[in-house]
Amino acid sequence: TIGATSRYLTRDGVPWLPVMGEFHFSRYPEAEWENEILKMKAGGVQIVSTYVIWIHHEEVEGEFDWSGRKNVRRFVELCAKHGMLAYPRIGPWVHAEVRNGGLPDWVLRAAKDGVRSNDSTYLSYVARYYGQIGEQLKGLLWKDGGPIVGIQLENEYTAQGAGKGPAHIVRLKELARQAGFDVPLYTVTGWDGATFPEGEVIPVFGGYMDMPWDQSIERLPPSEVYYFRFPNRTYG
Repeated sequence: TIGATSRYLTRDGVPWLPVMGEFHFSRYPEAEWENEILKMKAGGVQIVSTYVIWIHHEEVEGEFDWSGRKNVRRFVELCAKHGMLAYPRIGPWVHAEVRNGGLPDWVLRAAKDGVRSNDSTYLSYVARYYGQIGEQLKGLLWKDGGPIVGIQLENEYTAQGAGKGPAHIVRLKELARQAGFDVPLYTVTGWDGATFPEGEVIPVFGGYMDMPWDQSIERLPPSEVYYFRFPNRTYG
């Protein structure tokens, strides 16, 4: 049984502090997935988090591709094969340093100013996309004895206004559940003033061990995300 308190996750009723690592299956040759999963396991990672990047799977409206390096089901099955849990990040907007934050070009044209909101046109496309992911991952959820313990909705979401903010995250969760994602954990990114509905999702935080975006050629200081923090104090 997986649950959560205000301070930590639980497994079978006791504190559970798993290590989650990131690997984006559609950005890597599928023939090398298994070896990379084994490297993660050897490094102490217990949960493999992965973006399901919309533009990689439906570049052309209505034409879905779940083959080859886009085969999310095979990737999750490989995680299960090696005793690794899985955590799909289904967006629909993922950022991920990918074009349009992962939204296909045709979605931007069709929904115009309605993306990342409760705009009916946008949500109709999201519902179809979530349904496709749900079909691909059917039978691999935690409740089925599979490795998928949760999903992440959206990413770095700070929008406010009509049809946006926490109300949008609630709607995305509803659509995900309609697509079959009945999982123990639903999460969103918690940093940078993210907006989310309390009690519906868990805000999570991650960090980079380096800063690939930094243009300095000098040695960088240690990342603050690896410090222990207390009110008004920081311990390295």
